[in-house]
Amino acid sequence: MRTTPSRPDYLPYIDGLRAVAVLSVVFYHLNAAWLPGGFTGVDIFFVISGFVVSASVDRLDRIGPLASLLRFYARRLRRIAPALIVCLLVTCVASGLFIPPAWLSETSRETGRMAFFGLSNWVLAGTGADYFSPKVEFNPYTHTWSLGVEEQFYVLFPLLFFAWAFGARGKKWSMALFAGGLAASLAYVTPMAEAQPALASYMLTTRFWQLAAGVLLFQALTHMKEKARMPRVSA
Repeated sequence: MRTTPSRPDYLPYIDGLRAVAVLSVVFYHLNAAWLPGGFTGVDIFFVISGFVVSASVDRLDRIGPLASLLRFYARRLRRIAPALIVCLLVTCVASGLFIPPAWLSETSRETGRMAFFGLSNWVLAGTGADYFSPKVEFNPYTHTWSLGVEEQFYVLFPLLFFAWAFGARGKKWSMALFAGGLAASLAYVTPMAEAQPALASYMLTTRFWQLAAGVLLFQALTHMKEKARMPRVSA
């Protein structure tokens, strides 16, 4: 009996972390009392996304700068767009049939429309209502906000990660860029969490540090592996 070899790029520990994140969010939505901090599963997902997209790009063959940029955006589009479009269309039909118009749903249609362009988080942030408000809970498109944050991150990611492919100096530059972005985002979100919780919940500027943490984790692990493989020169 022939067995299929495991994929060399498969990272089982990532699936384990994803399972923890998904289950924590599911338990929280079923009953918040079961796991009061379950919504932090979303934070875990952002870190995972930063790590996975870095590993995915690093495995690709090196090509020209413009070709690399176009290839990255094309791969992201193929991965995200089909499932997103189907989900939004099905949600649109279901909400039109089963959710009656009410003041709670006055922002739902705009959220759905902007979700096609990865901007639903901007609509939710503009309402001034945080993730736990009645309008947000009633909105059938609320779940798209985190994907919107990721899509906006993907616009910036290749520009910051580009130098990683150009030797030791390039790797240092890339790590410095992500570390600077992480520090700036963390400094921004700290006071914003109390002053404007909606912005703190939904915007890339306040979530960038989590995605950057995933990127930096990948870069640090890769750097340590490369250093361990370097031959030692005896005196």
